[in-house]
Amino acid sequence: MEKAANLVVSSPNLKYTENYIHSEYKYEEALVTKNEDEVLVTPFSVSLSIRTERKVPKVGVMLVGWGGNNGSTFTAAVLANRQQLSWNTKNGQMDSNWYGSITQASTVRLGIDEKGQEVYIPMSQMLPMVHPDDLVIDGWDISPLNLAESMARAKVLDFDLQQKLRKEMSAMKPRPAIYDPDFIAANQADRATNLIKGSKFEQYQQVRADIRDFRDKNKLDKVFVLWTANTER
Repeated sequence: MEKAANLVVSSPNLKYTENYIHSEYKYEEALVTKNEDEVLVTPFSVSLSIRTERKVPKVGVMLVGWGGNNGSTFTAAVLANRQQLSWNTKNGQMDSNWYGSITQASTVRLGIDEKGQEVYIPMSQMLPMVHPDDLVIDGWDISPLNLAESMARAKVLDFDLQQKLRKEMSAMKPRPAIYDPDFIAANQADRATNLIKGSKFEQYQQVRADIRDFRDKNKLDKVFVLWTANTER
């Protein structure tokens, strides 16, 4: 299959520059107007100008609730795939993969070749795209447990895989988080010992400082903050 760097679209609606891919797209739609006597359909189009960076950035992800079921499992999945781990389960050996990822496992029909055969390409090769193996992960949690302890508490992953990830995830510790009982389920109070103190403004300032610290230490181009704490009221 074609590699991403070799995929070139020849079209008057698309232009390549050193830093960007510029494309013009016309979105066709229809306006439907109803009255007592008729239904009037009026086609119209909306022109979109789309600009895509050609350089794939170094991306960091910060998770709110990093030590929960979602955060610890997400982190383990990235690490297992990055290391191409295999582990034993009651159904035999399991190999890490990205089969559940729409960008890594899905294909897109490009068109037909000279013989009339359909040509498909992995979605990840359509455009410059961040690979999930390259994500840098950090985050906050009201619990002080490291990610290996959080993974064990979550009881999501097979024990053999947990053992293979334990050493690396033991070194990952969530940053102190904001705890507000009005927004968190009451059953989380006992584990809320890893907290940002101070007024709401001081907490806000600390979160901003955490994001800057994460970005600068890892020399990141972009940082995404995602909510993974699933025990909110």
